[in-house]
Amino acid sequence: MWQLISGPSETDGYVTHIVPIGDLKEHDFSSDCWCYPDLHEDEWMVVHHSADNREAFETGQRKPS
Repeated sequence: MWQLISGPSETDGYVTHIVPIGDLKEHDFSSDCWCYPDLHEDEWMVVHHSADNREAFETGQRKPS
């Protein structure tokens, strides 16, 4: 599961962070997070990557064992 958190950006305006819920590590709500998030500047969105690799299951790249 993922959560959307909106707040002030590091510069001006607002940005939305998409962060995994209950991940193995806490995420920083910045573009300098340990997970090297994808920045979508045109949409003011920061998509974080999970430590538990849940994206691979969600996209079908990895199957549950």
